[in-house]
Amino acid sequence: MNMEIRHLAYYALSSMREGNQIEVSIPYTISGTNVPVFLNFNDIYEFINFQEISATCILVYLRYLEELCDINGQAEKFVLLSPTLISPVRTDNPDAGLRERADALIAFLCGTPKG
Repeated sequence: MNMEIRHLAYYALSSMREGNQIEVSIPYTISGTNVPVFLNFNDIYEFINFQEISATCILVYLRYLEELCDINGQAEKFVLLSPTLISPVRTDNPDAGLRERADALIAFLCGTPKG
C-alpha cells in the first residue's frame, strides 16, 4: 500500500472515535454523479489492517488515483469508474468480445442507446 495513503488513513483513524465518519466527495467522472460517500471508523480500521475493505474505501481510493493522474499530467490517459457503473452494462450477446463490451460501456456512460 502506498505509504502516503497509509499515513492518511492513520491520521483519519487517530482523529476519529468509533461512530464518527468522514465525508468525501466523489466526482462525477468516477461515480456518474456528484455525491459524497462517508467513511466510518470501521472502514478505515479495516483498510489499515488489510482486512476486507468496503466499496466506500474503493471509491475514495479511485478518487485518490484520479487526483494523482491529474497532478502528474496523466488524466487524459486513464478513466477511473465506480464498479457500480460498470455492473449494469449489458450486451445482447452473452459471449460478447472485449470490443462489444467496451462499446456498450461507452454508450452507457454517454447516455446513448446501444445499437
